[in-house]
Amino acid sequence: MRVSDQMLFQSMMVHLQRQTGSLLHIQEQVASGKKINRPSDDPIGQPLVLNYGKTLATTEQYLQNIDRGETYLTSTESTLQDVGDQLQRAHELALQLANDSYSSTDRTNAANEVREIFNQLIAMGNRSVEGRYIFAGNQTRTLPFLEQGRYLGTAVTLPVTVTAAVNDQLTLSLDGISSTLTLPAGSYATGTALAGMVQTAINADPTFQAAGASATVTFDTDHLVITSNSEGGTSAAVPTAGTVLADLGLAAGTNQPSGTYMGDSGEISFLIGPNTPVIMNLPGDRLFKGVGVTGGVDLFSAVGGLQAALETNDTAGIQAALTNISAAQEQVIGERALLGARLNRMDATKTVLEDFKLSITRFKSDLENIDLTQAISDFSLQQVALEATRATAARLIQNSLLDFLR
Repeated sequence: MRVSDQMLFQSMMVHLQRQTGSLLHIQEQVASGKKINRPSDDPIGQPLVLNYGKTLATTEQYLQNIDRGETYLTSTESTLQDVGDQLQRAHELALQLANDSYSSTDRTNAANEVREIFNQLIAMGNRSVEGRYIFAGNQTRTLPFLEQGRYLGTAVTLPVTVTAAVNDQLTLSLDGISSTLTLPAGSYATGTALAGMVQTAINADPTFQAAGASATVTFDTDHLVITSNSEGGTSAAVPTAGTVLADLGLAAGTNQPSGTYMGDSGEISFLIGPNTPVIMNLPGDRLFKGVGVTGGVDLFSAVGGLQAALETNDTAGIQAALTNISAAQEQVIGERALLGARLNRMDATKTVLEDFKLSITRFKSDLENIDLTQAISDFSLQQVALEATRATAARLIQNSLLDFLR
């Protein structure tokens, strides 16, 4: 076959371009560390790499959900430990002071400690993680439990007119202390004036003063709110009678003693796997109020009942409270077991997901990443071949027309 100079030149150019392209391809792989930089590099492997990447992202999200859930559940479990300790102390006091050998003074002193136990339980029920209340159900921004008892009246029509000997009597119970107030006659055109009038009457009442009971009266939008200034299991403010009840919107309002639950029964769940939700919270009404629990006990009522029985030197009441507190302890133990099971499940799932993530990462790496040593060796080899081709080409191009005519 006759080989013309033009054929030789074209063949040389093809080889040069091919080798330059190969060198550029290897250089790109070394620079990126990946064998597949575009779909054309490996039409079969590229979809697999994308699927592995998607799987890794999903697995990472499951692991993050588990970490967050463990934070919630660990905080909850820690709180249950504290709640159990407080109930144990209340149980010890009840068991001790149910004995007839103790005096009313002894029981009054013990009531002060029980009041603090009650307050501690409220504080535990209001604990938060990352700014969210852990026992509020889905209402994570709402304070779950009231620290002070209050009464919410119904809407009143202003002005409210109080007439002497007609509608000026209000019987109010503050923290279990009852007294009848005589309100000053007058026409009260604003909510602030109306609340101030009731506040003044409460402050001036000698029965409340003698008992150390007090309250704060406010007007919220269209109704009165009477809030006890005390804390503990007996904190409450309840209008019970009087000729002015209806006029003040206090005849059919809402009584919310201390410990009233303001959250809901919502359960928050996170996905820790495909179609695998795990509940991360424990609603406060379940733990502290016994809602949804067979034979459920209201912890606050149990401890508050003990406080009231001690304050009134009621031995039978103390014994009854002892029974309720024992039931409350069992309730907390049951919920701790439930939380423990959830934590164990998440620990096991976390281990499985981490192993799975490691395997997928290895599969993806095998497909996508280069063997750097091999790539550099290939690069050097290709570079030598290119230089040889260029040297050969240089020798061929040096020939001129005179070289042929010579």
